[in-house]
This record gives sequence, structure tokens and C-alpha cells, in this order.
Amino acid sequence: MPMIAFSTIKGGVGKTTLCVHVASALADSGHRVLLMDLDPQAHASMVLGLEPAEAPCVADTFGPRPRHKLDDVVVASPKRPNLFIARAQPRMAAMERELFQWGHRLQAIPRALKTLSWTPDVIIADTPPNLGAYTEAVLHFADVVVAPVPTGAFALQGLGEIETAWRDTREEGGQLVAVVNLWDRRTTATNDAMDAALKESTVPVLRARIPRSEAINQAGLGYEVVFDTSPSAPGVEELRELAKELARRAGLR
Repeated sequence: MPMIAFSTIKGGVGKTTLCVHVASALADSGHRVLLMDLDPQAHASMVLGLEPAEAPCVADTFGPRPRHKLDDVVVASPKRPNLFIARAQPRMAAMERELFQWGHRLQAIPRALKTLSWTPDVIIADTPPNLGAYTEAVLHFADVVVAPVPTGAFALQGLGEIETAWRDTREEGGQLVAVVNLWDRRTTATNDAMDAALKESTVPVLRARIPRSEAINQAGLGYEVVFDTSPSAPGVEELRELAKELARRAGLR
């Protein structure tokens, strides 16, 4: 039961967009996918079909006295077979402060998974754009942590911080990788500068590069995935290749 997580401390880099598309692509390929939405903004939950509602959330399964079992929280995506969601809620932002005081917070995810009565093929996690308690728990547990890197000025901002936090929270094993997002073939000078900077980084860079795409943007604005709204649009093939590459790295068969 490998976990693939998306994490960054820089907003606007497409973290949640990549997360929901990888989850959807793996579900479409026949895997039973559990998405754990740990970002209180809950955008991943909404894009995957859940309406905003007062309901148990994934953070209710954490802490010394969990309010709910994970079985009580996980719901099937109304849009996609094989995809199941442990939703986020805005109130999780306040709950995160409580989690920081718990001595076993790095074990929050495996403890919660013990209360799930079935075993997903793969877990996909979306994290907040910060290094809080939820992100630390994910960095500690995930088999593959994916840091999106957008092309443009300050492209590598935050990658070093994520790498430091990942190394600080890991006891052993795991992989941290970067994925280039919002790629634009026309900005050759910017691309060359970014490639040179990435070569200096100690974080491996995935082969897949996700292009800027108006279709992906429009799908997100409508709380949809581009596979459903524009299945032949630019970026669709690259997103599916990203999912395959991450599945191989996670050992998913």
C-alpha cells in the first residue's frame, strides 16, 4: 500500500492539480485509489466530486483521541469508480495546532490507516502549502514525495525547504522527487536557466513535464479534471505519463 504525496511550501505551482490528476489517472487504470486530502482548503475533495458540506474529515482520524475511524470518513468519488476520498474541511486549520502538541504526530497517518477496513492499492495525498503538522506526517510516511517546480522566476523557491524537512522527518527509505509543471516551450531562455538550476539540485527530476494548458486551467476552475472535460487537450498525455512514472517509483503494479 504505497503512498504518493504532493508537497510544496510555494502556492500557485499546481500541487493540487497534479495530485487530483494522478489520483484520477491511477483510478482510471484500474487501481483502487484512496486520496487523503490534508489541505484545509479542500480543493482536491471538491475537484474529485465532493460538495462542500459539514461532514467528518481526515483530520478527525488523527490525534490521541480520534473523533472518527477512517472508515467513517472515506467516501466513494461520485465521478470515478475505484477512487475514494478522505475529505478535507476548513476547520482542519485549527485542528492542526492541536496535532502539533501530540508526541506521536508523525505516526498520525499509519495509525489512522489501521482503522480502515479495506486496503487501497495506492494512497495519494495532498498537503497544505506549509511545513505544518499535516505535511510533516506525510513527509514521514510517504513512499514518494513529489515537489512541483514551475517554470519561471523563483522556480526553485521552496524546493530546498521541502528537502530539508523531508530529511528531518524520515527515519529511513522513501523518495523525494521534483516534477516540472507549467512548462512552456516558447520561453527557451527561462527553461535553460531552470534546467541549469535543477542540475545543481540534489532532488531527482522526473521525466514528465507538464505543459501550461488552458484546458487544464478551465477544468480546475470548474472543479473538474481535464480527463473528463477535454480528454484530447494539451497536457493530458503528460499527466497520464506522470501517473505511470510515479506508480513505477512507488512499486505499484
